Amino acid sequence: MNADDIDPRTLADSIFEAGSNRDEVGAALEMLGDRKSEFLSRLAARAALRDAAGIASERGTDDGHGAASASLIARVQADYEAERGRAPPSRPKDLSRLPTWIAAKSAFGNDVSFIIKLAGRHVTPPSARFLRYAADALGVAFAQVRDHFSEGLPRGVVGAEHKASGKPANDGIEDFAGAVRGANIPEDIRARWLSE
Repeated sequence: MNADDIDPRTLADSIFEAGSNRDEVGAALEMLGDRKSEFLSRLAARAALRDAAGIASERGTDDGHGAASASLIARVQADYEAERGRAPPSRPKDLSRLPTWIAAKSAFGNDVSFIIKLAGRHVTPPSARFLRYAADALGVAFAQVRDHFSEGLPRGVVGAEHKASGKPANDGIEDFAGAVRGANIPEDIRARWLSE
């Protein structure tokens, strides 16, 4: 049978019901490739349900499955840790690089001159609401975006910024609210970012 024809949820159910042999779980993980997360999610859900039954047994309605689910959770956790150890370490995105921001330009109204100001930190620290929005749009942690705009850090010069028609005139630092008001972005986004 082709691995693409196998439903990860059905495979997880059959392995779980057969007692979750560690070798079977490992073989299934190797066979499933990119669909491992769906398989592991199903195993974890089944274990959680059985564990809930184990908690109920501690309260007086024992069905004898509490130890089995603890064993399964330990096995799944061990396999997860092994997979995690094989994955290459991820590095945080470099927010001082323009391509990081350009990749999410639709979230910032497609105004490249405004995005250049953000990437080069040519604005005063933005509102917390904008920082949360930017973190979501860029796929990074809130703290990373907040640190990017922190005072006291050297401001980056983005090469394209020198060619931008909307280059700030006051030593390269523009008030965030003024930059948002001057940006070519939809009014609802502008109002949301300035509402704080």
